[in-house]
Amino acid sequence: MKQAIIFTITVLVLGIVNWLISSLFNLNFIDVSIPLGVVCVGFAHSFTGGTNPYVRQSDMQTRGETGIRMPFTNKAARTSFVFFGSLAYFLFALILTFFFYREYFIG
Repeated sequence: MKQAIIFTITVLVLGIVNWLISSLFNLNFIDVSIPLGVVCVGFAHSFTGGTNPYVRQSDMQTRGETGIRMPFTNKAARTSFVFFGSLAYFLFALILTFFFYREYFIG
């Protein structure tokens, strides 16, 4: 149940942020949705993925300061429902964009 709530809140927050950006800069909602989706998917993956570069950098700094080689175990990706919500938002925005601009893509 908690995962479904996190997923829904993520999609709602992305929709609200998209609406705010499109109304502040007087842009079309659909035109803003794909770049926002890509940016949010990238941030969500980099902060919640199993191969987080920020954690690896911290491990390397600790290794450099102490001289102790820490065992590195390749962790499985622990992607969160924030990532899945961002990905669902991006895919929905992509499908919606193709639907609205179908005449441009078809003919």
